[in-house]
Amino acid sequence: MREKVKPQTVVEEYKKGVIMHFPKNEYDNCKWSKSLSTWNMLKNRYDNGKRDSQMNKLYNAEYNLIPWADEHGMNFNDVILKIAEVVNDTWFRKRFGRLFSETELKVEYASNKQNMAYAFGTDFLSLPPNFCNIPIILHELSHIIVDRLSFVVCFKKDYATHGRMFAFIYLELVKKYMGEGKYTILKTGFKNFNVKYRNRIPQTSAKKKLLRERLTKNLS
Repeated sequence: MREKVKPQTVVEEYKKGVIMHFPKNEYDNCKWSKSLSTWNMLKNRYDNGKRDSQMNKLYNAEYNLIPWADEHGMNFNDVILKIAEVVNDTWFRKRFGRLFSETELKVEYASNKQNMAYAFGTDFLSLPPNFCNIPIILHELSHIIVDRLSFVVCFKKDYATHGRMFAFIYLELVKKYMGEGKYTILKTGFKNFNVKYRNRIPQTSAKKKLLRERLTKNLS
């Protein structure tokens, strides 16, 4: 039987880094499980508004997950290999594959003077040397996922930059690509700093009435 050859990520150099070209994959079906689509898994993790009120909480929560700058650092080539490894992984493609199928991702090797890594829009990552590590890569990829998802489905509710949906995706990526130990560290951080990542629980009319009464009482 002839072995099936999987398409490879094409990496093209540019002045400040590389452009990664992700081909179509046989597992690009966006199913979280046999009975649940990725969107149905994520859609109820919405926020009270678009204001990024969880940002500092999430940064504090992930503090113990992030290695010191001089520990476990990766060179830029290893960063690109890790991104390709994650994005082309079957687990990842089944859940997020259509968001990456036949798309590009520009990855910039930023200056030492840049004091943070960041994702911009749907197709750009900037990683300075001190931020080239696996948790930061997964953090920034989570931003790319949320931004790309907004172009695939209609966001009728508010999903903040570091909101419930982002936090859940980040936690799941850490669990899959860093292991249970690191997952526990991040999940404990979420609990300690009250980072919300679970599904919203719909409020009943009685609950809404009670909240209105409490608000009226506090304002009087």
